[in-house]
Amino acid sequence: MQNVVTYKVSLLDTEIHFYVRGNGHHYLICFYGYGQNATVFDALAAHLKDTHTLLMVDLPFHGANMHQKGFEWTIAHSNALITYFKQQFNFHSYSLLAYSIGARIALSIFDQDIQAVENLYLLAPDGIFNSRFFRFITGNRLGKGLMNVFIHFPHVVHGIIHLLSFLTILDSASKRLYLSTTHSQLKRRRLSNFWNSVHQLDFSTSLKSYLLHHLSAQEKIVLFYGTHDPIINKKQLLKSLVAFSRIQIHALPCGHNFFNANIFPIVLKRAFL
Repeated sequence: MQNVVTYKVSLLDTEIHFYVRGNGHHYLICFYGYGQNATVFDALAAHLKDTHTLLMVDLPFHGANMHQKGFEWTIAHSNALITYFKQQFNFHSYSLLAYSIGARIALSIFDQDIQAVENLYLLAPDGIFNSRFFRFITGNRLGKGLMNVFIHFPHVVHGIIHLLSFLTILDSASKRLYLSTTHSQLKRRRLSNFWNSVHQLDFSTSLKSYLLHHLSAQEKIVLFYGTHDPIINKKQLLKSLVAFSRIQIHALPCGHNFFNANIFPIVLKRAFL
């Protein structure tokens, strides 16, 4: 596996780290998913090395990003990052590619700079809709307090998780994700910090309104979802997109993992013909 070099840029109240791969004249800014790192884009970089330059950005509290507790990625961070990239690499137009919860940041960039974005590739995207549980955990004091208890005393909260699931406040996919990614206090703390850092970012009302009134902008979005995805609720995802008839939507015969050897070549072929 090829090593990648970390670059950093100071943005507002923090530093953001990113990696550069390829040397083509098309620019593609990439965001991976929770718990991953930039190496998941190795196959993408190899496929596009002659036509694209990839700028792969570390998520908050991932990779080389060492944020303070309470850090939140805002629209201002998205704007500052894109302004820096345009000046540093001397380009005016670019595309975005994001997987899972990394889509929240990509959506915020698309919302603010839609004219400059050639394509937005979304793979199993989180943020198209907000689950009740995500809103509960990140959107009010009680939810944040419950998350803090879970960090230090996970056994106390397990029963509450099952109760929330029984009351349908917590869907089954979120329940599985929550329990499967919180085996240690370090992981529980990172999950809490990360969720809260991106909770303001999603498929915003302003972006929806723009897309509804500018149908050609919908055609910039290429979205892939797994028909057996236990994390992203397929029914809710498609319901949220029903008004946007020109968004290109591709169903894949897989779960949430798009980076296996059987599925990712399909994504590459359909997205980058």
